[in-house]
Amino acid sequence: MKEIVVGRFGGPEELVLRDRDVPPPAEGEVQVRQAAVGVNFIDVLLRRGELGGTPPAPVGLEAAGRVVAVGAGVNGVAVGDRVVYAGGAAGAYCDIRNVRADRIIATPPSLSDDDAAAIFFKALTADYLIHKLRPLTQDDTVLFHGAAGGVGSIAIPWLRSLGVSVVGTTSKPDKAAYAHSLGCQRVAVLGQDDVADAVRDVSGGKGASVVYDSIGRATIDASFASLARFGLLVTFGWASGDIDPIPPAKLRERGSVFVTRPTVSHYIEARDDYVAAAGRVFAALAAGVFSPHIHETVALGDAGRAHHLLETGGHRGSVILRSA
Repeated sequence: MKEIVVGRFGGPEELVLRDRDVPPPAEGEVQVRQAAVGVNFIDVLLRRGELGGTPPAPVGLEAAGRVVAVGAGVNGVAVGDRVVYAGGAAGAYCDIRNVRADRIIATPPSLSDDDAAAIFFKALTADYLIHKLRPLTQDDTVLFHGAAGGVGSIAIPWLRSLGVSVVGTTSKPDKAAYAHSLGCQRVAVLGQDDVADAVRDVSGGKGASVVYDSIGRATIDASFASLARFGLLVTFGWASGDIDPIPPAKLRERGSVFVTRPTVSHYIEARDDYVAAAGRVFAALAAGVFSPHIHETVALGDAGRAHHLLETGGHRGSVILRSA
């Protein structure tokens, strides 16, 4: 097999292509020949060493392809099945690998491997952000940082389909039009526009019921300033660096607000929860609520370029690796 590993923690140049034998699938595993691999910012954090571990370290959490072997004790999956998976042990940056059978989801016939790898992990993230943290109605306004990114490009049209008003932020002015096309009523460019003013304008002065913040240090002040009374700040990433500890008194001062630091892995850990979330994702996709948007397809051996696109904000939607 060919795989990408983190040779040592650092920049995109530390992603190394190497050959390695892949054993037959163990009990409870299936072997998947992967056609496309999803690239997520959590992969960047792993490469930097921000998630722990010891190099050389596998990287990648999602891919789509076809089952080529089935281990003992596996039911409901057969050789030749088209599948997609997310979560579990890192190591998706490769052309063939063994995966726990409980991570395998059948790919809908209408969904290509490229599109499945582009959306699955990100759509599962959008699903729990929208459906599992706080009920939202057409009376709510939310703020979504990173509106033009992989999660934002799915979450924003999904939120709009529920009647929720959305203010988005982008890192660059040239991404604002794309964020508007996703359904944002207002788009604030970070470092240029007053984010909290935009939220107050759209919400009629109330502020955001929920702020979804995957940027971290660079946006945390604007996030707090944008919250409504009793609002919820969801800090689910730290692309610009992690935030400082938040004194409890600040939550009271800002209007008895709430803060959570969730991770998608907890929401899809149980098989039943995982299958239900995948069902919601595929139903929304089939209904046209959102569409896959692949900014660029990169060869597996050039994974460093994919990471560079994510780190520099040089993408709209998703970036995938072509492993076959």
